[in-house]
Amino acid sequence: MKVANLIFSLSPFFVSTIFTYITFVSFATAIIAFGIWISMVVGFYIFLDFFILSIRSKKYSVKLVGKETRYKVAAFVTSFNEDPKIVEGTLMSIKTAIGNLGNVFLLDDSTNNKISTELKNFCNKNDIIYLHREKRRGYKAGAINDALKNISEKYDFVAIFDADQRPVEDFFKQVLPYFSDPAVALVQVPQNYSEINSGIASGAKYQQEPFLRIIMRGRSMSSAFSLGSGSVFRISALKDVGYMSENSVTEDAATSIKIHEKGYKSIYIDAPLIWYGEPPQDLNAYMIQQSRWAFGYFQLTKEIIFSNLDFSKFFDYFSGTLYWIKEGPITLIEFLAPIFFLMFKIPIMKINPVCYLLAYIPYLIFTIALFIFATRDKTEYGIKGFYFHQSVEYLEFPSITLAFVSWIMRKRTPFKVTPKETRKFNLNLILPHLFILFLLIFSDILGFIWLFSVRSYTLAYAISINIFWASYQIPFLIGGVILSKEFYKEKKYVSMSKVNN
Repeated sequence: MKVANLIFSLSPFFVSTIFTYITFVSFATAIIAFGIWISMVVGFYIFLDFFILSIRSKKYSVKLVGKETRYKVAAFVTSFNEDPKIVEGTLMSIKTAIGNLGNVFLLDDSTNNKISTELKNFCNKNDIIYLHREKRRGYKAGAINDALKNISEKYDFVAIFDADQRPVEDFFKQVLPYFSDPAVALVQVPQNYSEINSGIASGAKYQQEPFLRIIMRGRSMSSAFSLGSGSVFRISALKDVGYMSENSVTEDAATSIKIHEKGYKSIYIDAPLIWYGEPPQDLNAYMIQQSRWAFGYFQLTKEIIFSNLDFSKFFDYFSGTLYWIKEGPITLIEFLAPIFFLMFKIPIMKINPVCYLLAYIPYLIFTIALFIFATRDKTEYGIKGFYFHQSVEYLEFPSITLAFVSWIMRKRTPFKVTPKETRKFNLNLILPHLFILFLLIFSDILGFIWLFSVRSYTLAYAISINIFWASYQIPFLIGGVILSKEFYKEKKYVSMSKVNN
């Protein structure tokens, strides 16, 4: 499938180039025209994958079972300079869940001696195996691999949890029976954002809903991938693919690709088996999280394109790359295109605006409606969820664009844990958004002035379309700014150390 996958991966850019050649007005604006077309084409590819997965998700029928098993499990909690109180609560939750099925391990890579000492003492008192590394080779994946290579002969499965993701008491009794099929290498459960203490946290929770309720359901038994926490792996399958991938900061997705290339199955159990979880509570934490996820996925692009995945799995993974490109540099293009046209009155594309309206607006309405109602069937997402979701996504474009540039320039970026503490509102972080917001409003004003002075219906339609796109983005940017300032509760976790670069 490598040749077919390679051709398909190039097709969005090839199609956009053809449309640009047909419609560009001048070489001076050809780049902007290409940006507009790549935005529409990539958006269509992402929507197509979501549409297919939404159909698959309706057939989702994984049922919980509760049989006792004879398996031996190692439960890993990974930690790097995390608040000990959060880590300790997670460790005890896992210890209760695992019972006599295995052992709990804390893989602590903390560089803060105070944190390490406190966690080590806690583990010694509670019969939890404490492992600490001085050198952080491979970051989280390296810690997991080092531990697995020392203990893998004693255990059948490894369960991986982040420091703030706590399983319910019967987690393992519900998950392990799915491994009765020897082809199943991974069982994944949804993460749960329960600690909603800010506007950003609320938006981040809504942002996860379509992914967890539609995309991952649709990918179950096909291309469902590890989310880094709440993942249970068959250790023999991890050995077969060379353990966890250490070449990407999103080691979960990278390892999942290797597992699927080998023909193993993965199951997604959409059930509340995690009862606690902290989303990013402020804009800084949110940008760090999204930038890390985006950069890690960009790192996987070459691996995805040249993988031996069948086309269905390839399309699912490649759509992830397209999603992050759209959320970063393409979003920036979507901001600048109407601003450029309305402020400088320079035509960008030769296209009949009436045909554009008749073709694209119904498609836009249909995609939004499908997105809202497909998700609302399984959650309380609805219009409010869509607005919160889009608003926080509009906040992430600067950090994801920088991650994209770093990937293109082959720069290595330091691994950063998402901060758990809530900080004060940082105006500097939203200056790019405020600047874009000002330009959109200003260009709208200029657009209306221009609209009332023209006599050409064709030009009036073109102006109206650009006013629409500028206006469409304004409410989401405003919403993002408001969410970044809004703190719902006084509860704050104070970090005991800064994240090392």
